[in-house]
Amino acid sequence: MSNKRILFISAPIGAGHIRAAQAVSQILTMKYACETELCNVFDFFPPAIGQAILTIYLKILTVFPALYGTAYGWGNQSRMALFGRELISRFLAKRMLNYINEFQPEVIVCTHATPAGLVAWLKKKGLITVPMVAIVTDFVVHRLWVYPEIDYYFVAHLALADYLRQYGIAADSIAVTGIPVSNKFSQPNSKEKLMAKLKLSQGRKNILIMGGGAGVLPIDKILNLCNQIDRPLQLIAIAGKNQSLYRELVQIAASAKHPVKVLGYIDNVHEYMSVADLLISKPGGMSSAEALTKAVPLVIFRPIPGQEEANTQFLLASHVALRADSLPELQAILIRLLFEDNDDLSALRQQAGLLGRPNAAADIAKLLLNYC
Repeated sequence: MSNKRILFISAPIGAGHIRAAQAVSQILTMKYACETELCNVFDFFPPAIGQAILTIYLKILTVFPALYGTAYGWGNQSRMALFGRELISRFLAKRMLNYINEFQPEVIVCTHATPAGLVAWLKKKGLITVPMVAIVTDFVVHRLWVYPEIDYYFVAHLALADYLRQYGIAADSIAVTGIPVSNKFSQPNSKEKLMAKLKLSQGRKNILIMGGGAGVLPIDKILNLCNQIDRPLQLIAIAGKNQSLYRELVQIAASAKHPVKVLGYIDNVHEYMSVADLLISKPGGMSSAEALTKAVPLVIFRPIPGQEEANTQFLLASHVALRADSLPELQAILIRLLFEDNDDLSALRQQAGLLGRPNAAADIAKLLLNYC
């Protein structure tokens, strides 16, 4: 039995960072009887600042995504950006100090670069001595992840380890584990039984559409596009917590040519991935890792400049995804993969299965315990 105390700090900018922390925490508590705590870095900010950051972030993604890409690239290259993160850390880091001292963790795990910067600043100033590790939840490492105070990195693939070494991170401080996903995604499922459980029709190609929780992926337009395809389709659209999108999709589904199942926030995405012939989504690191674990071919629609574009380049180079930058291009890909060239679809599925890392969370949990 273990009584080790491990603190996870994440950020609500995209749900993937939180899900990664939950995946590893679950194994640590259930398998190793550790005491874990998951917290949101925004809880340490003045409420107005946290809300403003989220509002501005979502507005930029929906209205002016190119600006986000510019800021992402600037932060990756500019010395001024590094100076700015120092000022921000100095202002905000002490707000989390009392919390850390009260919980007294044996290791701090950060799944987002913002809390990593705050904890690194506390270590740099000698205010804490707790070992800290970083779990990078994309297929790219932004420079704002790089701190000499981070004792250990878990990354998705070998090229990221090479990148970190260029910035002076020791090779023995990096583990290539993959992105940690919930163990639900590695459990075997019977597609026939799941189809019955989920009340889906047999004999149709299942297209899963997700990634619109923040309103960035135009699921409504994609549904209307799919309704123009004169082949037997079945559409599963996940709106997440976006209530206005959910209501709009329900209206579209009511008059759709094909069966459409509209869902809000759900905790059984793994089951819908198990029955999907194809996934249309944004290339978030966590959702992509989950799709790879379930060996679901991925069609990426209009990736945003920044880490989405970098994730896309990795997934395309790994031959597990295709990219569509327009609705007509997306329609052509769907018809070709699902009804004209099953060999390409099978090849995508096979390669996705090879690239998936279903044991990433378990491997990280074990290494964390050794590190403690």
